[in-house]
Amino acid sequence: MPHHLRRRALPAIGGAALAALIAAAAVPTTPAPQPLDAAPAAALTGGDSILNMFEWNWNSIAAECEGPLADSGYTYVQTSPPNEHIRGDDATPGEENAWYIHYQPVSYKIESRLGTRAEFQHMVATCNANGIGVIADVVINHMAAGSATEDRTGWAGSTYRQFDYPDAGYDASDFHNTGGNYCEIDNYQDRNEVQTCHLVGLNDLDTSQTDVRETIAAYLEDLQSLGVAGFRVDAAKHIAATDLAAIMNLVDGDPYIVQEVIGAPGEPITEAEYTGIGDVQEFSYAYDLKNHINGGSEARHLTTMGTSWGYTAPAGVFVANHDTERGSQTMNYQYGQDYLLAEAFMLAYPFGTPASYTGYEFTNGHAAPPLNPDGTVADAVCGSGAFTCLHRSPYMSGMAGFRAATAGDPVVNTWGSGDALAFGRGDTGHVVVNAGSSPITQTFTTSLPNGSYTDVISGSTVTVSGGTFTATVSAKTALAIYAGNGSGGGNGGGSDDCVTVNATVSGTNVGDEVYIVGSIPQLGNWTAISSAHLSGASYPVWKGTVSVPAGTTFQYKYVIVRSSGAYTWESIGNRTATVPASGCLSLNQTWNVA
Repeated sequence: MPHHLRRRALPAIGGAALAALIAAAAVPTTPAPQPLDAAPAAALTGGDSILNMFEWNWNSIAAECEGPLADSGYTYVQTSPPNEHIRGDDATPGEENAWYIHYQPVSYKIESRLGTRAEFQHMVATCNANGIGVIADVVINHMAAGSATEDRTGWAGSTYRQFDYPDAGYDASDFHNTGGNYCEIDNYQDRNEVQTCHLVGLNDLDTSQTDVRETIAAYLEDLQSLGVAGFRVDAAKHIAATDLAAIMNLVDGDPYIVQEVIGAPGEPITEAEYTGIGDVQEFSYAYDLKNHINGGSEARHLTTMGTSWGYTAPAGVFVANHDTERGSQTMNYQYGQDYLLAEAFMLAYPFGTPASYTGYEFTNGHAAPPLNPDGTVADAVCGSGAFTCLHRSPYMSGMAGFRAATAGDPVVNTWGSGDALAFGRGDTGHVVVNAGSSPITQTFTTSLPNGSYTDVISGSTVTVSGGTFTATVSAKTALAIYAGNGSGGGNGGGSDDCVTVNATVSGTNVGDEVYIVGSIPQLGNWTAISSAHLSGASYPVWKGTVSVPAGTTFQYKYVIVRSSGAYTWESIGNRTATVPASGCLSLNQTWNVA
């Protein structure tokens, strides 16, 4: 959890404003650490992308990995912390069951309200089988606050109290500043205080000790034994970089590592101290995306983003995460199309390793995810309930495919005007983002070969001829094409077995998309997938072509996926059709949304 949001993120929160946390610079009380002697972490390639599935339970992630995600370009999912945590009734009154109980460890058992150890292992195996690795959010800086006078019981039955966690192997000797030396972090200009005092009551582990390092490393290796490929290290700033490097050197293999380290003006602890360990989350990137897409600065400037903007590298970048979406410095799902445009840009632009975000709707900063009567997190049901399922939007799943296809290619042929921008990725792809309030029509210079390409956002066809293409891009929308997705450059193309669709669907709004969904994998097994997306270029007629084997009989409907991620279904019963033995099946239908 970033310290800038800690007053919103943990049960002991309340009081001083953010400005008090970023006070004027002061000389650190201890010197900066020497350069690290750390084994370099695995780096993800330029085509990799992470989907942070916040508070999705293990069974729901598994189902998504073998469903819509298997058809997307995402290569990794990130889970919420899998460790045993406090029970909801031990949280601060009024904040029972809040999302942040996951960040208050009781032990390193893989048993939580997100699922059992067996379910976690099944989830990892299922995702891996579908070409999707798993990155776990790990909380290794601290343990839950506990009571100083009585034992409490964690989610999986482990007993604990302040500075005593027998099932994790910790007693009072394993923590900083116990007894009469107790202190909580107040001054972020004091390096020693930030890294040895307690974070809003959470008991700070003494990671300088060999036995503590070995215990943490054993937890990480246990996750690796279940198939986990990497770690997002929560509150890494509160662990001395030398300590964290020593821990990771004890971990077998070469896991991917991304660390939560938020630098701030005047503070002695910087992101650069941690780059020898792995990627560092670059919060300024998310702040700048909001400022240029939803704020007062023109979006056209985004084509120069990078280290010249003061960013640390190697970086993990994001539009929002579980902390920031509950604040005001970044966007969240409530920003609608602006949020989706930021996700699309991040996936198209080759800076850092992107972590897209999908979570649930909330009305306050501590709102719990949907829960079952027994307190476990409910299954994510896309189209109903609180989970937004924004990752199923072509602005995310389609653009993850774009990123994979354009991996390693440089930014070329940049163009910008006001709140609109465009750029190519070598001779492999081209993207246009219009964050403005009016449509743009422009002829763009591109390095793509001549041919016809399918826009991954709308499903419409874009023709490249003589090094240019002309397109009209509506307000708050984007366009993205790449070689292999269509017939451009001799790549792509379709199957002889096909279903062509011309569906008249009125009642849609800007940012809504229409899909044909049905009872077969090619139609998403009743889930909207990018290959069954219909183009609204001829609105109110939505058009598209889906490859379905000859002779296949299937049931289907049309569905509107709103900009919020919610589904609006046809109110009639399921339609039925059969693909002929040769040629295409043509569907010409009308649906007027009531």
